[in-house]
Amino acid sequence: MTIDLPPEVRAMTEDDVYRTSSQYRLWSFSPESLAALRKKTHELAVERIQQQRGNSGEDSSDSDGDDVDFLTLEEELLLVQRACETIRASTDMLSWPAPATAVQYLRRFYLSNSPMTYPPKDIYKTCLYLANKTESLHVEVSDFAYQMGKSNPAEILAAEYKVMQALRFTLDVRQPNRGLKGIHIELQNIAEGLPDSESKDEMRKLAFPGVEARSEWRPPKTAEARHVRDRVDAAYAAARELLDAPALLTDVYFLYTPSQIAFAAMQIADPTLISWFFTSRLPLHSPTRPTILATIRACADMLADFSEGQLLSKEQRGKLEAKLGKCRDPSTRDMIKSHMAKKGGEVAANDEKAKKRKLEREAGTKEGVDVFGPGLTTGNGA
Repeated sequence: MTIDLPPEVRAMTEDDVYRTSSQYRLWSFSPESLAALRKKTHELAVERIQQQRGNSGEDSSDSDGDDVDFLTLEEELLLVQRACETIRASTDMLSWPAPATAVQYLRRFYLSNSPMTYPPKDIYKTCLYLANKTESLHVEVSDFAYQMGKSNPAEILAAEYKVMQALRFTLDVRQPNRGLKGIHIELQNIAEGLPDSESKDEMRKLAFPGVEARSEWRPPKTAEARHVRDRVDAAYAAARELLDAPALLTDVYFLYTPSQIAFAAMQIADPTLISWFFTSRLPLHSPTRPTILATIRACADMLADFSEGQLLSKEQRGKLEAKLGKCRDPSTRDMIKSHMAKKGGEVAANDEKAKKRKLEREAGTKEGVDVFGPGLTTGNGA
């Protein structure tokens, strides 16, 4: 069954609401532009560190000058990815609601900053603390720091403004979870015979998901109504797992819209079911159908290609962090000191402005007296 959509809906090729969001305007890229931005950030960091070492006259027994063994761009991305996994594991253990938001804050931060300038192990806690506040989970910074391995609260707060600057003060993160839930509800309604029983019968006759499908549902010996609902629920559960891991540890948020990510997760979970759903909602003769399906398949391929084996092991991470310790920017080693110095400078500047305003008021008062003469006085004269 194919639903005849209104002309204004059939003509719509983009999510107009999403296109107005800061996520689309600031954090959506093509693969080429994303790679170019990261390369530029990496090169600028290397150049800055070389200048800092030269200006400070730093003499390292390991390496100095142009002989510094800098992290490669690929090694930087591996460290960031590992920090994203740490965020995901921490929120799961502590039952905090903001893994996707925190991960996107971290990934966005490292589009304009290098791990050699701000190591991920120092920044990910700040991103998670900020994400908790964004998601209305109010935890005192001292309690948060304690739960994050007895960290120093001052270190978490010291990087907060820098993270906000890198995020361009845009805290909204559009996620695919709500879209996936919408797909789930619509498929459940069809399984219940809404809006008609014809679609329900078609769904019941669908072929087996296939051995490559992530869904754990398998066809029963007898087809009953509840088995159709079970298939929908199993596909949703498998898609949720994809959004909870591969979607957070790859670049899909930068390259695809939330709705595309949601459909891609369902495509991996149960290809047969979602292909039938597309046919019922997206007519075969639609001129946009090939483009939409190709985009979703590309996103699905990126999600499916991810495996836990791509993450750094504890030993590999230790080696890269040791390498990072030898090549990192010397000017950002003590973030607390840098933060307090900047804060002190701002206080001094504000005091100077206040003093200047006071002198201007006094000068204005004196000028008024000079123009109009002294005030009237009363005396005992005749």
